[in-house]
Amino acid sequence: MCIDTTSKTSIFVGANNSGKTSAMEALILFLGEKKNIITTDFTLSNWIYINNIGEKWLKHSEVKPLLEDWVPFLPTFDLWLEIPDHEIHFVSMIIPTLDWEGGKLGIRFRFEPLDLEALFQDFKSSKTDSVKLVEEAKAELELWPKTLKDFLEKDNRLNKYFKIVAYPLDPSQLNQSQNGIAKPQVLSFDIPPFDSKPLKGLIKVDIINAQRGFSDPGNSLPNLESEKRGLSHQFREYYSKHVDPSNKPEKADLDALKAKEDAQNIFSEKIKTGFQAAISEIEGIGYPGFSDPKLTISCRVDAVDSIKHSSSVQFGVFKTSEVSDLRLPEAYNGLGYQNLISMIFKLMRFRDDWMRVGKAKNPDIVENKSKFIEPLHLVLVEEPEAHLHAQVQQVFIRKAYGVLRNHENLGDKENFSTQLILSTHSSHIAHEIDFSALRYFKREYISDTEIPTASVVSLSDTFGKGDATSRFVSRYLKTTHCDLFFADGAILIEGAAERMLLPHFIKENYPRLRECYISILEIGGGHAHRLRGLIEKLGIFTLIVTDLDSTMNGSSVPADLGKSLKTNNDTLRSWVPQKELVVVML
Repeated sequence: MCIDTTSKTSIFVGANNSGKTSAMEALILFLGEKKNIITTDFTLSNWIYINNIGEKWLKHSEVKPLLEDWVPFLPTFDLWLEIPDHEIHFVSMIIPTLDWEGGKLGIRFRFEPLDLEALFQDFKSSKTDSVKLVEEAKAELELWPKTLKDFLEKDNRLNKYFKIVAYPLDPSQLNQSQNGIAKPQVLSFDIPPFDSKPLKGLIKVDIINAQRGFSDPGNSLPNLESEKRGLSHQFREYYSKHVDPSNKPEKADLDALKAKEDAQNIFSEKIKTGFQAAISEIEGIGYPGFSDPKLTISCRVDAVDSIKHSSSVQFGVFKTSEVSDLRLPEAYNGLGYQNLISMIFKLMRFRDDWMRVGKAKNPDIVENKSKFIEPLHLVLVEEPEAHLHAQVQQVFIRKAYGVLRNHENLGDKENFSTQLILSTHSSHIAHEIDFSALRYFKREYISDTEIPTASVVSLSDTFGKGDATSRFVSRYLKTTHCDLFFADGAILIEGAAERMLLPHFIKENYPRLRECYISILEIGGGHAHRLRGLIEKLGIFTLIVTDLDSTMNGSSVPADLGKSLKTNNDTLRSWVPQKELVVVML
């Protein structure tokens, strides 16, 4: 599939199993730091051909393993960047040819075997040993590895033999997509890969995963993942990277370090006094001797230790001064607010990490060990709506990009760019964002023997023409729910009567239809035809329930049986069935 993103915020929408999560996972796997790809990340049908390669190796050991045999079946990700003339210096190390004059720049990431000969020998040896063992035991079974896929699945062998490799693409051969279907260019096998990571120092990628590990305080078992992802853990990370005065101290940190040392000395003296009797009693039994080390007690005051526990972040419930000390740990706040605060705080931390706020300006502290700030910050957020009610979802999407730009070097300035990409199942989030930012994942209807696929429809041109129809559709969807972007099918109706009767008809007569995800949209006055461009672009099944609006000599008349009348309904005249003459028959 081919996805074009906006310069600010892009939202992935679509029905269930349309590929939104898969697209986000591809971005995370190929652009993020953790690239632990597994066999199910391959297109499932491609394993048929990869297993055939393994069978050919076993039958014809003299065959030389070739990368060309693998390329059509490997996970591949093409990234295209638009490079303005004044930013060419950022990409000087990855310019494909001396003839490149700016504009688009492409990089292909491919998850491929690094040493085919080693893979061939190890697979063949494992298979030979298992076959030999079965034959000697005269057993009727097939041991591991049954196939090449079976061999690579065990003990994470896939990531032992495979690695993501990046190649330059030729901008002059950029193939445009058609209806969201990508047309990747053919890459010659004599093109060498990049020696280093091509995006290092160019793009900073941060991720908020869908599984954020929140839990209620009533859980009987400890949730280690929740503790790791909770606010206390995030505050510790932020403190260590941006605040900790003992980490590369500066002049402004000296007062805090002096106060910490004084507190440590006072507490150590108190501890020493408190343990004096106990230590004297121990010494009374003959320890220490002449050459034994003397037992002593001291303490260390560390701010990080003080916020390590899960109750370090608390919420005050009462506002009066008399009960100001009554607070609850973070787990006792609602899951929705835990999620909201956590996401906003992560966005702030991502921004401050990127801008080298506080201690992070020191290259020994930031993770990429570079004093240079990447020109592009890409933030990926999966399903931010978890546990959030509708209004909070809308507030989050309105504020998220602003949080990422809330820095003196960012805002409306163009020196650094921020792109936010979200995947969502929420019609409330889709409703709040500009429709030009929506990327609709359209499932392709296939036969039972074909592999399910999807294409991506950019809605930027659907609502960007500015004509009367586009303005009507935009206003209509803005005043209703955006369920259309998540439905398997749609029913367009005239008014309140259909709104009340249609669900009853479906319940009583069409139980199978009731199990489907159908969006019923009330669009009165015969305006259904105005949604034609959008519905056809989305490619969803649609039923239209509308009036005949029969007329005779320009006046509205009842649709009597047998009479030849004309319809004044634009949907019937211009869309379905594209006829003006009406003959009412039983």
